[in-house]
Amino acid sequence: MLIRMFYVSEISPACTELDVQVLLGQAQVRNRRLDVTGMLAKSDGHFCQVLEGRPDAVDQVMDRVRRDRRHTRIRVLLEQPCDRRLFEGWAMGLVIRDDMAPEMRQLHVAGAIAGVAMNEVIRRLMAQPGA
Repeated sequence: MLIRMFYVSEISPACTELDVQVLLGQAQVRNRRLDVTGMLAKSDGHFCQVLEGRPDAVDQVMDRVRRDRRHTRIRVLLEQPCDRRLFEGWAMGLVIRDDMAPEMRQLHVAGAIAGVAMNEVIRRLMAQPGA
């Protein structure tokens, strides 16, 4: 059985662009080892991330995220079983979504975007800007 987890967090004020690249590289190595796939969306103030894999593997990744000082105020928005991965073959990708900063802020504060299903929110956030 696979699960999909989606969370939003605030980016620590001390987190630099170099820190984000280091985070991405570390996640790719660890996620390959755990067979976890996913995508990280970054705005000017928030991360949104989708993780997919076995429940125990996703839990291991989330434990690391919760201890990572580059993230603050983590809010899990979705945790559900899934039959297939949305990000097959992606140990971890990164998409910059400054264009969706207000939506990411709303997700963090309210836990939802009014009238939009969470899987649609994921689709919008993880698409390339302008796509």
